Amino acid sequence: MDQSAIDFFRLLVQVGAVPGEDFSCDATQQAYRLNERCYHLLRTAYPDADWHAILNNAQPEPAQLIEQLHAELGCPFVHNLVQRILVRLKTLPETEAVGYCQALLNGVGEATGIMLYPFLVDELDMTGQVRLEWLLRQPVRTVPYHHCLLDLVQAVECADADYEITPEEAWLTETGQQRLSRVWNAEFIPEQAEP
Repeated sequence: MDQSAIDFFRLLVQVGAVPGEDFSCDATQQAYRLNERCYHLLRTAYPDADWHAILNNAQPEPAQLIEQLHAELGCPFVHNLVQRILVRLKTLPETEAVGYCQALLNGVGEATGIMLYPFLVDELDMTGQVRLEWLLRQPVRTVPYHHCLLDLVQAVECADADYEITPEEAWLTETGQQRLSRVWNAEFIPEQAEP
């Protein structure tokens, strides 16, 4: 690893990012992987820096990504999901809220390139922001998959006939699966820690 990468990783740690959780290096593709919390920490610590340009990110700006996604889906997915997350966090026990938040934010970010963290922060009061930050730093003990799936398919406005989700099983039509896979990469569900 060259010195510039080491310096960059040190900077990430200084702003509060956690190695392996918030950022990693993919040596085979020679690329950095930063999650939405990491980007938010960088933007907060250095608001005048253009992190997309610095990191040579060829991705469109978040507003463009959101506009394209909403046009493709025919619904305001980001708004819908943020509202569902806010409601869900009021009812989930802490252990499930940890897995829920990390699975949704990581999976949506990976599938769409859209970081939900700033949108959630904008909707939360200071207590809610502190709780969200805490939830994102905890080891995952359990992921309530049925809540994740239900909130995602409802946020993409799947027709009722396209899904049936219970705590025991999930069933989606091909259309439901296509809409879900457009907004969520289940491979980026965090590893569950040993109890």
